[in-house]
Amino acid sequence: MKPLRLAATASLSLTGVVLLVPILAHLLTGPPALGIVLGVIGVLVSLGLVAVGAVVYRLDVSQTNAVRIAGWNFLGIVVLGVVFILLFTYRPVEDAGFLFAVALSAGAVAHVIIGVYDVRRIRAEELATERERLAVLNTLVRHNLRHEAQRLLFAVEKVRDSDPDTAGEIEGVAEDLSEMNENVRAVEEAFDTEPTDVDVAAMCRAAAENAREAYDIDVSLDVPETAPARAGDQLRDAIDELVENAVEHGGDDPTVEIAARVDGRTVDITVADDGPGIPESELELVTGEREITQLEHGSGLGLWLVRWITEEYDGRVTFGESDRGGAAVTLALQRA
Repeated sequence: MKPLRLAATASLSLTGVVLLVPILAHLLTGPPALGIVLGVIGVLVSLGLVAVGAVVYRLDVSQTNAVRIAGWNFLGIVVLGVVFILLFTYRPVEDAGFLFAVALSAGAVAHVIIGVYDVRRIRAEELATERERLAVLNTLVRHNLRHEAQRLLFAVEKVRDSDPDTAGEIEGVAEDLSEMNENVRAVEEAFDTEPTDVDVAAMCRAAAENAREAYDIDVSLDVPETAPARAGDQLRDAIDELVENAVEHGGDDPTVEIAARVDGRTVDITVADDGPGIPESELELVTGEREITQLEHGSGLGLWLVRWITEEYDGRVTFGESDRGGAAVTLALQRA
């Protein structure tokens, strides 16, 4: 728990509670119809402020931005408070405390809304800066990955005849680096493209044919003639990644199943295998149930790539168990 964040958001709720007291007190005196209407509005707005405190506490904003929202609320109370005090001093009115509380509650809500939009503006600017930095970092990483993979492949040829086992290990590392580079490329391209209408069924058929030729395995395919969804070409990278994982972690003679079906407003793609399943520790990292640390970071980008690409197309990924006891990963995308 962060005390400063709690204090900032609690001040929002406290504002609503304090303003609620004179409004309720006035309602208990039995005011005329217009007074009742104003009182009810004041009660609803004040209760809204009480609730806003809890909402902002759970809002995905930094502690500094939570304080900023509370600051806008305080500014609204001070400015409007001074204005109304001067007005009522200049020309006293009946039930000034009640009117003061109703006006302040409305003003406080308005300033909280201004504060939220201010925070969103700041966050948008921060995200734009972060994205620019990540783009530069991504370019450098991809260049270095490709360069180092090429260096390793050149080294392989020097030792292939004298030490074939070592050459095989080096070649495997180079291939892993190349694959990682392609995964980073696929994620970057998914982030930079808008979803369009794609035929998921055609993608699944192409992925199945590619897997049969590349791995010489049995691939079961169950897809309709067409299955249009809102996605992009990078969806094929996600499907291929799932198939590759299924082959790599499947049984001794792996069997891979690719299925697609139209289910209401979504198109579901499921890739299943007959292996031991995805390790629980890996799943917890990819699904966000456990934080990544230096000691716990997963075995690669594969499942992350699948998740990021799917979510970029406003889809979702679910993990389950196949009928053969292995893993079954389902991508749910919006139907076109």
